[in-house]
Amino acid sequence: MSENNQAAKPKVPKFAGIEIPPELSKTNFFFMFFCTFIAGMFLSLPAVIQPAFMKDIINIDQAFSGSINSFLQIQSQIATLFLVAIIGALSDRTGRKILAILGFLLVAVAFYLFANSINIAAALGIGNDTAATICAWLSFVPSRAAEFQQFAPGLLMSYIVRFILGVGFILTYPQFITMVADYTYDKDRGKGMAANGMSMGLASILVFAIFGAIVSKAGVVAAIYVSACLGIFGAILMSVFVKDRMPEKAAEKQGLKDVIPLVKESKALKAAYLCALVTRADVIVLATYLIAWGVKFGAAQGMETGKATMMAILPMMAMGVVSFLAFPIIGVMIDKKGRMPTIIVSLVFAALGMLLLGVAPSPFSPLCFIAAAFAGIGMAGSIAGANTLAIDAAPITMMGSIMGGLNTMQPIGVLFFLGLGGYLFDTVSPGAAFILKGVATAALLIWMFTIKDAVTKEIQPTFIMNWEDDAKRQMMKVPGGVRQGAIEGTEAYAQSEGIEIITLDLCVKLKEMMAE
Repeated sequence: MSENNQAAKPKVPKFAGIEIPPELSKTNFFFMFFCTFIAGMFLSLPAVIQPAFMKDIINIDQAFSGSINSFLQIQSQIATLFLVAIIGALSDRTGRKILAILGFLLVAVAFYLFANSINIAAALGIGNDTAATICAWLSFVPSRAAEFQQFAPGLLMSYIVRFILGVGFILTYPQFITMVADYTYDKDRGKGMAANGMSMGLASILVFAIFGAIVSKAGVVAAIYVSACLGIFGAILMSVFVKDRMPEKAAEKQGLKDVIPLVKESKALKAAYLCALVTRADVIVLATYLIAWGVKFGAAQGMETGKATMMAILPMMAMGVVSFLAFPIIGVMIDKKGRMPTIIVSLVFAALGMLLLGVAPSPFSPLCFIAAAFAGIGMAGSIAGANTLAIDAAPITMMGSIMGGLNTMQPIGVLFFLGLGGYLFDTVSPGAAFILKGVATAALLIWMFTIKDAVTKEIQPTFIMNWEDDAKRQMMKVPGGVRQGAIEGTEAYAQSEGIEIITLDLCVKLKEMMAE
């Protein structure tokens, strides 16, 4: 009898507690998360190398370091804002793999060009006067263009290449978020998103440690060339070891125009999108301003750039460690305690972290470590929570488009917080940029608390009658905002017709009746 039971119930293969679909392997899962790790390193790399590159190679005036480093980071957000929704919709048609490969290769090329910005500017004949005028406007100080004369051509080319690098980023990292949804079943999605977050968290730990040391020992240009090699390595791994597992394709092409109506009628999508709008900027704001503050503060204290960069990186490493350790707990909380409670707790930590940074006396203060640890917890919960919430509310055939829309929220938020934050950094104090971010997160926290019950009800469909599994899966293709109403309407029809078990055929029949 026991042998028959074992034969009837074969052991289900798993990777890190996640059930592996029959068409995938542990190798596919491992390298999907390893390539996520590489993409995560790229997201943090600019914050490590840019302040040192601007000071030692471009030779910028440190009086403008806040606005210059902000605008460099903004280039990625501009690329994201214009392309991420398009790329998300495109990935539903072409697959995630090919876009990620192209992204890794473009990142490699862009890093090489970035290291040679001054030489490229000279080869193109970019004039000092024109470049200085443009760069001064971009730093919101057009009347001080003369102070940009000496370094403006190289800086302007850095801005242009940094945009190309941003295009590479947006081709790459969003694919891995959507791939988690492709690779996992509903019951394991929280764990999958947590594993994605752990990969990103581990990347942030190692990128600050490894590349901070390279900058300190070998110089910033060497660090940039290593980054280019890492892009090529990522493309090779992606090509050989990762495969697509695409959901059923929609009958018609779908893009951002199809996402907007869904967001309007879904509280869950509104919550996920607003959470991404405000919180996705956290790690970028923290890394950009903390390291820029460290380089600026260190220069005033007579420190070498490499040493100041390394000291400012230490709180970022602490944040990476904490977020890495927090992600497994966050994954369990998302699946066991719920999406909204997890997000709300995370927002509390995120707000406290930014406000503590705002009152820190220096970038090397012990208070920065505590603040970074809080920010790490907040980052883990808000990223994994918003991603899972968006996937829950998305029709199965539109997951790529929904995630593309979600990722569009990041650049909008970052543009605001880096644009205004950079101005506050230079004109008020470095701490003012962090306070701005903390206050915004606190406001989001209050709003999230008021809608938590409605969101939870929306993403947890209730089936009263007896449903075939295929019929339930058909209902999961219905947008989250109207899914429960569709379920109740189907059950009401079945009861009126004396039907005891709701089948896929019945769901298809009702869909055709509604279309007439």
